[in-house]
Amino acid sequence: MRKQLTVGSLIPGRSDVQMSSPAPVPVHPQTSVKKTDRSPVRPQSEQKLVQVKQRSQTMPVRYTPSQTLLQAALTQAQPIAYKCQQGHCGKCSVQIVAGASLLDTPTGQEKAKLGEKLATGYRLACQSTFRSSIPT
Repeated sequence: MRKQLTVGSLIPGRSDVQMSSPAPVPVHPQTSVKKTDRSPVRPQSEQKLVQVKQRSQTMPVRYTPSQTLLQAALTQAQPIAYKCQQGHCGKCSVQIVAGASLLDTPTGQEKAKLGEKLATGYRLACQSTFRSSIPT
């Protein structure tokens, strides 16, 4: 048995300290650790990706409907070089290695800047937009 201490029991000369056994602490196994509900992460093979190559570095960019390839890449911390973001300088020029079907057709700005390079898979990341929906 332990002494139950109260505010009054700490006063010197007071002897009305009660002896009691400690109350049992209920244990509830269901409430031990709450797990957060996380949506399942798709394996990379199931994710819709565009593989781009710039300056001999290849990087994946996840499909993000209606965003430009550059916006999506920067949001996903991919190191794509860019400057004007208007399709004039050509610094954001990338070669599409895989996933070109996820992108809209080239814009007039891309056709004017890239010319024949479009046929070999080059696009301007700042002008290339992801399709708003993907046909299944």
